[in-house]
Amino acid sequence: MRVLFVTNMWPEEGRHWAGAFVKSQAESLRERGVTVDVFHVRGYRSQLEYLRGGMRALRWNAGLDYDVVHAHYGHTGVLARLQVRRPLVVSYCGDDLLGTPGADGSFTAKSRAEVAVFRQLARTVDATITKSRAMEAVLPPSCRARNQVIPNGVDTSYFAPQPREAARAELGWDPAERVVLFAGDPELPRKNFKLAKAAAERAANGNGGVHLRVAWNVDRERMRTMYAAADALLHTSLIEGSANVLKEAMAMELPVVAVPAGDAQERLEGVAGCAVCPYEAEPLAEAVARAVASGRSPQAREAVSALTAESVADRVVAVYESVLP
Repeated sequence: MRVLFVTNMWPEEGRHWAGAFVKSQAESLRERGVTVDVFHVRGYRSQLEYLRGGMRALRWNAGLDYDVVHAHYGHTGVLARLQVRRPLVVSYCGDDLLGTPGADGSFTAKSRAEVAVFRQLARTVDATITKSRAMEAVLPPSCRARNQVIPNGVDTSYFAPQPREAARAELGWDPAERVVLFAGDPELPRKNFKLAKAAAERAANGNGGVHLRVAWNVDRERMRTMYAAADALLHTSLIEGSANVLKEAMAMELPVVAVPAGDAQERLEGVAGCAVCPYEAEPLAEAVARAVASGRSPQAREAVSALTAESVADRVVAVYESVLP
């Protein structure tokens, strides 16, 4: 099977974090025997990149040597729909269906317009993939039968428990420090860093100086080291599909405290050391203190064992097979 990925997210120099989960999915499909080529639309550079990508997609109608086109994210889904020669699968990733909140938590007119277009896009494609049931619920009702809920997989062989002391020595962190990790761009409003900071400050009172550290714009290897060095992960996003950082941290037995964004409730409920709390600093702080005190959580790794990259690749291939003539 030959598949063309069309995406505006792909890791590259200076942007190691961008689309790491898309690259991971491509690699897991290749290991399964699928030929995957990638058309990367660098929309972050300029909107003209989408125009150029659209012109290229139109030329695909003259001939395209792939069995399936698989677009990741709404913008490139629209672009990929300009070709009609091959079946199109669109993976929605989160805010493309749910909206992008601003600093005050409200949705801009641009975000509302884009969401409306991306939801209707589902009517024109052969199949869709959403990361959570909440995302599926906002698709047009007639499209839901062609949707599969498939969270991004996690490479459990790469994200595996490591000695904390060695990781802290590598990072230069104090061995005695109690570290809560925030993974994401603190300047991005939807990541809600303000709430994480407030919760960590409250957790620090009377808890041996809990320290909040930020993991942002780091490569995959350093990210793994930071998971290994931390005592807990704090996740406070306003909008998520299925947050990869939660699953990666859990695979490394790191306790996770999160708000109910994306599929956090499904991933964390009943898992030792982990908790899902409302968007309030006090309950988050209490949960962080308990998570830090609980130590490593082997149960967290068990909870994501069904979401290995290999098992998710099998489910994605089944979607491809369902749209082939």
